[in-house]
Amino acid sequence: MQHEEQIALIRRALALIETGGSERGEPGVSPVTRYLDPERHEREVERIFRRYPLALCPSASLPNAGDSFAIDVAGMPLVFVRGQEGELNGFVNACRHRGARLKPPGASNQRALICPYHSWTYGLDGALRGRPSAEDFPHAPASECSLARVPVAEALGFVWAIPRVVANGESARIDIDNWLGRFGADLRSWGYDSWVPFHQHAFDNAANWKIPFEANLETYHFQYAHRNSIAALFYDNLLMADHDRQHQRLFLPKRSIEGLRGTPTQAWQVGPHSNIIYYFFPATFILHEGDHANAFTVLPESPGRSRVIASTLVPELPKTEKSVNYWRKNVESFWGALDEDFALGVSAQSTLASGAQASLYFGATEWCSAKFHADVEAALAK
Repeated sequence: MQHEEQIALIRRALALIETGGSERGEPGVSPVTRYLDPERHEREVERIFRRYPLALCPSASLPNAGDSFAIDVAGMPLVFVRGQEGELNGFVNACRHRGARLKPPGASNQRALICPYHSWTYGLDGALRGRPSAEDFPHAPASECSLARVPVAEALGFVWAIPRVVANGESARIDIDNWLGRFGADLRSWGYDSWVPFHQHAFDNAANWKIPFEANLETYHFQYAHRNSIAALFYDNLLMADHDRQHQRLFLPKRSIEGLRGTPTQAWQVGPHSNIIYYFFPATFILHEGDHANAFTVLPESPGRSRVIASTLVPELPKTEKSVNYWRKNVESFWGALDEDFALGVSAQSTLASGAQASLYFGATEWCSAKFHADVEAALAK
């Protein structure tokens, strides 16, 4: 983030603190059918999760040629592979012979991708390199049996992919800089492209994929849901937000920011005095905490279930026990608060089929959550 923009954000925050205010926008409602309807769930998968980039693992999970990482994304089995020249390739994790998965979930390293069913063998570029009794397949030329590619890119320390097969004539490279826009440029200016994972975490979540973003795009809940964790660090229900298309940037000033009053602006830095939430549509959340970041992507599995994949990124891996303990405490603090959010989301999901209400309500300070839903609805309508 450019220093001029940091100064502008701090000035906005100090002005709001002085008046005891918060930025507000249009309130909204969200019908409970959005969280329960199986047909809607299928439309969300097809019209959102098959069309927009998702951050799916740290780039540093695949540092060397032959490294691979397999993951299922909204019903699509994917495998990412580091090629011989360092390039990233993304494929559907399915043999072109009889469809068996080439790799189990998680990370591995290999010189070639070999199907465990009949030993069809693929290069790191996805091309079919060999198969037993090749003469028995005159109807399936090797040139037509390469692995099916998916669109991929690397940015901000992550592998991004769109879980669908690349169409004929389409590039397999996502124009990720254009997609991430000015908020991606913010994070790149802090060096995110070379940041590495200190901690990774994945878990099943008994709630619709949209619910975690509702919680993390507002601060109305902080003083109540986080009263025993992070609430004391922040002002009550104070939120500042900027938007770039469907992406959002939320600025959460810490109480320490008032110490900047009367100090030279050239020394102002947002890192020590705020948390900054970057939400990249449709399902990736990055919390910038100055010297590190906590990120997660939420993947839909059914109307009432989702899968969360999360990472803590740091500028470099720690070399001393002191630095290991420092980062470990940061991870514990983050997940101490986030576990509270996810538990409340599961609680909310468990009541939605009761008939108690037709809609959920978002107030004027929860306007970023309301905008999130408006953007989801607009994407579904395309």
